[in-house]
Amino acid sequence: MLQGLTPFTRILFLILLVITCFAGAFLIGLLVAGPLFGIGLNDLISSLTDFSDARTIRLLKFFQVIQSFGLFIIPAMLAGYFFERNSIRYLKLNKPSRLFAYIITFALMFASLPFINWMITVNEAIQLPGFLHVVEQWMKTTEAEAAKLTETFMNMPAFGGFLFNMVMIALLPAVGEEFMFRGVLQRMLKEWLGNIHVAIFISAFLFSAMHMQFYGFFPRMMLGMMFGYLFYWTGSLWLPVFGHFINNGSAVIFSYLAQHGLLNGDYEDFGATNNTIFIVFSALAILVLMFAIYRFKPENQPVLIRNDQEN
Repeated sequence: MLQGLTPFTRILFLILLVITCFAGAFLIGLLVAGPLFGIGLNDLISSLTDFSDARTIRLLKFFQVIQSFGLFIIPAMLAGYFFERNSIRYLKLNKPSRLFAYIITFALMFASLPFINWMITVNEAIQLPGFLHVVEQWMKTTEAEAAKLTETFMNMPAFGGFLFNMVMIALLPAVGEEFMFRGVLQRMLKEWLGNIHVAIFISAFLFSAMHMQFYGFFPRMMLGMMFGYLFYWTGSLWLPVFGHFINNGSAVIFSYLAQHGLLNGDYEDFGATNNTIFIVFSALAILVLMFAIYRFKPENQPVLIRNDQEN
């Protein structure tokens, strides 16, 4: 029955599905967290703001994992089942791309770093008009809280913490967010609006807005658009998942190495430069590498016609 829904109705159903799955996953998380961490429900809620407590950090990481499943992975997989009775086919997970495309994507993630970091600097310098002062203060407060939480998560004194972060910060968001924003939402927007470029733009906008980090909004939105075109041009969702994983995982790796004296600097400065030439070359590299991916678009591939009579 759900296969016959209109594109707009499917979007409304997806919103309801996300809310239901997240609420259910969060409730289960609350019920499990008590006995798992040896803390009562009332104390559990009140303790989530104390970042100096090691138990609080474990709780926050636990709920971060719950969020990845409840907000992204489970709703996306269910959407694929409801709309096509086959989540793997609906999300294009049965279409792995060629090795060359993964190599290009790997290069793209690192080549884009100087330009992306430059965009972060420009984004941070944006000031809202005076009449939006209250909004700007709220944005700064939200950004500061998000930065504090990220800094807490990035503290990795042991190798076990590094491995857990590679799953929590790199793998699960790469899978969940790409499943949801590219695999489901981008497709639904294309079916509703009839324009893939608008669908990529809107899904990238929502992808960036979801992070609630406004002073990195535009560079994150640009990454979302890059992932959107990777998916559209190759027809494989695994390629943006891979790119997303490389983007997040490199920050975790760099942070871990820096904390243990193996590299200098902060993970937020990884790939950053003030050299205008490097920034320009980074922007050009993005264009060249994205064009290389564009060549994987089905209609750009040569069609090989076999003449059965030649045998």
